[in-house]
Amino acid sequence: MLKKYLSLLLIVALFGILAACGNDSEKSSSSVTLDVQYYTEAISDGAIEAAKEEFSDYTLNFTEVPADDTYDVKLRTSLDSDSAPDIVTINSNIQEFLPYADKFVNFLDYDVESLAENYVEWKWESAKTADKSSMIAMLIDIGPTALFYRIDLFEKAGLPTDPQEVSNTIVTSEDYMEAAKTLSEEIDKPMFLSAVALLGEEYRKLNSSMYNKEGELTLADGKLKEIWDYTVKAVNEGYTLGTRANTIDNVVAQNKGLYGAYIGASWGVLDVKDAKETKGKWRIAKAPGGYSNQGGSYLAVLGNSDHPEEAVEVVKYLTNFDSQLANLTENSLFPSHQEVYDTEAMVNKDEWFGGQNINEYFIEAAENIEYVYRDPRDSAAFTIFTDEIHLVESQNKDPEEAWNDAVKKAEQL
Repeated sequence: MLKKYLSLLLIVALFGILAACGNDSEKSSSSVTLDVQYYTEAISDGAIEAAKEEFSDYTLNFTEVPADDTYDVKLRTSLDSDSAPDIVTINSNIQEFLPYADKFVNFLDYDVESLAENYVEWKWESAKTADKSSMIAMLIDIGPTALFYRIDLFEKAGLPTDPQEVSNTIVTSEDYMEAAKTLSEEIDKPMFLSAVALLGEEYRKLNSSMYNKEGELTLADGKLKEIWDYTVKAVNEGYTLGTRANTIDNVVAQNKGLYGAYIGASWGVLDVKDAKETKGKWRIAKAPGGYSNQGGSYLAVLGNSDHPEEAVEVVKYLTNFDSQLANLTENSLFPSHQEVYDTEAMVNKDEWFGGQNINEYFIEAAENIEYVYRDPRDSAAFTIFTDEIHLVESQNKDPEEAWNDAVKKAEQL
């Protein structure tokens, strides 16, 4: 009798243990809370709501923060903070965060390579460390570039105006300079916005950067001096207006038709529309001189997250086909997910651009850009040269003196 009683007691105890385990499991699932910090409009409302529905067992707290100059500083500070968010956006300067790869969750530990073929390769590789052993983020959007040009000014100067004809005629950087000469001679208008803008356009097209993988300053294998001289020529010939991008002065210049063209990213479509008096006067063609990217963003999981596996799954979802399609339709974010390129949403016949399908040349660029290794100091080093070329244009600083000063400063980084 005593033996039966003890057996019954044991069974009850086991059921109690199993029941307790079940409760812990339920508690564990329902207690997953993930804080997602993203900068303004990097993720659409549609993608956010879909993620909350997909992961209804989790608590997903999304916080939108300004994409100002302090964002990167705060992100670096949060790398060692226990109160940091689980998931964060990283801007296109991801190379500056790769040295801290051990502070991020390595996506390669979560079978993401099986997803690689869905995304543009050059952007995918840019999220990896130089030795390819770690991948600190997944891809949201990109900023492939094309030539934005004024058809009214091109027509007056006798230049082609049809996008396909412009793409076939102004093919190289030399063609671009020749078109600038024509615009200047025929209607006395500069082609380019500024020396800084032109140097940036040319630099982004290069297939090498400021440093090699050994950390040596190579100045893009010598090509930086070539595009420096190219830009100086444009300044000396009067082909630059001397106005900074992303300023109200640029909007005024566009409204008044003070310059002819620039190579800009897909997101620049919205910027052009700030110049409300120019509706119908812009077209978009293939960028002369090569394909390039400007901007874009990533989603990363910080290494101090209490739920790295769950956070990775949420990031995978927020960067998948459906999420990027929602980002495109709601926030005009150009997708890094290549399958989106084949959707009707990518056919954008924009009346502002005379009914032209404005995504045609951006898609071509996105599919043909090549991966370029970038050192964490790359942006800082290139900024030294843009600061100096600005002095050449605005204060008549001797170009060779400016170049030598820039090289000396870059060598000290």
